[in-house]
Amino acid sequence: MVMLRRVSCAVGAVSTILWFAGSVMANPQQAETQEAKAMDGPKTVAEATGFKKTSTHVDVLAFLDKLRGLPQAARLHRMTLGKSVEGRELPLLVVAEPPLTSPQAVRESGKLRIFVNANIHAGEVEGKEAVQMLLREIAHGGHADFLRHAVLFFVPVFNADGNERFDKRNRASQNGPDGGVGIRPNADGYDLNRDFIKLDTPEARALVRAFGVWDPHVFMDLHTTNGSHHGYHLTYAPSLATNVDPALRDFNRKLFLPDIRRETSKRHAFRTYDYGNFAGRVERRWSTYDHRPRFGTNCFGLRNRIAVLSEAYSCISFEERIKVTRAFVIETIRSAVAHRAKIVELTAAADKRAEQGGVTFGYASRLEDAWQDDVLVGSVKRVRIEGAGIRVVANPDFETKRMPVQVAFVSDKSLDLPQAWAIQAPSERAIEALTIHGIAFERLSEPREVGAEVFEITKASTARREFQKHNERRFEGKWVAKRLRLGKGTLLVSARHRLARLAAQLLEPQSEDSLATWNYFDEDLFPDEKNRVPDFPVIRVTGA
Repeated sequence: MVMLRRVSCAVGAVSTILWFAGSVMANPQQAETQEAKAMDGPKTVAEATGFKKTSTHVDVLAFLDKLRGLPQAARLHRMTLGKSVEGRELPLLVVAEPPLTSPQAVRESGKLRIFVNANIHAGEVEGKEAVQMLLREIAHGGHADFLRHAVLFFVPVFNADGNERFDKRNRASQNGPDGGVGIRPNADGYDLNRDFIKLDTPEARALVRAFGVWDPHVFMDLHTTNGSHHGYHLTYAPSLATNVDPALRDFNRKLFLPDIRRETSKRHAFRTYDYGNFAGRVERRWSTYDHRPRFGTNCFGLRNRIAVLSEAYSCISFEERIKVTRAFVIETIRSAVAHRAKIVELTAAADKRAEQGGVTFGYASRLEDAWQDDVLVGSVKRVRIEGAGIRVVANPDFETKRMPVQVAFVSDKSLDLPQAWAIQAPSERAIEALTIHGIAFERLSEPREVGAEVFEITKASTARREFQKHNERRFEGKWVAKRLRLGKGTLLVSARHRLARLAAQLLEPQSEDSLATWNYFDEDLFPDEKNRVPDFPVIRVTGA
């Protein structure tokens, strides 16, 4: 095997159902022993069918019920994150030793908080199965060293409605399971992993509320990629947003993720690398996906916390995908626990910098300049599956090729944040979005004169093609300094706040993914089909 090393609640409806943690394995052999022991408990649908099927929403809930009879079940406290469009429960497991049942108790414990979300795309089901396995191991007494230092949160089936749309033709090119999988969007047709700015869906709103209630230090989102044919079992990414706190960005990229990669190889013999796809006709290169915070892990990074995207490789077997996802989650938790003091220090320092106004906002973003690295290039075979289509199966062989790599973004332009942002006539929709995101604001009880900057729009562009039921907006213009009298009721968002980076992303007119992008200010900007007002409705307050 070729191994490479690169050197360098208001939580929806919070319903407590009662309940539901153990030892870190010192080596792979012990890990295998623990895994075998865990099979004594209830099997997942995937395990029970020889990895031919994945679990329904009802199967997941039934599996969680079965865990109550295991020796350490008290460590798993089951709650409801929220409800899906069709009213299905989105279970949230709060895992702690001793058991903790409230946000206050979790925070007062002083432990690191790690949140794992699975099945956001219901055709990518490996995280759902891996999380069930991990919960069983914990309820049997596994992973005790983790729980000495951390509280774990698991959402096993986030896209509950999409999960129920089983069809063998869904993601037919994926290498199993034979019984079919669900669909990518939720019941209303929204991609939940494009909803972390606009918050159109009850599922995304519930998860973002949970971020505010539990304030995890680390967030993982579990996926499966059917992109380029590479030689890895799993690829990963941090938050790619360009406005992530620089110290947190460097820790994640240069220390945390390389540590996880090394241990996933050492302890589990799985190959992992930075997420990307092959691109370029003249010169082949490896490039990552997108920096915009409509994606969950990108958005989470703007909260001054650490985000990790996990993407199992769809061409390896269903069983392998589950096992590598489980291994990657374990090693992410292990690394987070090992670096817990540093993570707490870095996140607190990032909050303080934002509160003190030491933040700039970057825009006009692009992929970073390429650097050279060895990348594993895989090969595949195509197999016709009756009633489904063509399945793409990874061959065991792969090649190591040197090529340009681009796995981060940079912004070419930036500006200092103001003292505050002002919206003189905020819509209820905008107020609700800011509230769910956790952005603090006040309403003026009387008029106030301020120094301000107004963005005079010179060009407004609207996407011709609808995307996620929106026609996205973009704005160009110039800033003009003015004295303004803000009226009574004006909404003020302080830029001296720990979530100032996220607030800037939501409110700045030059933001590449903002509330304005998703039509939140259309009524203010476009009073009718033919006319547009000259000024952007969000004002930068620069002084008294």
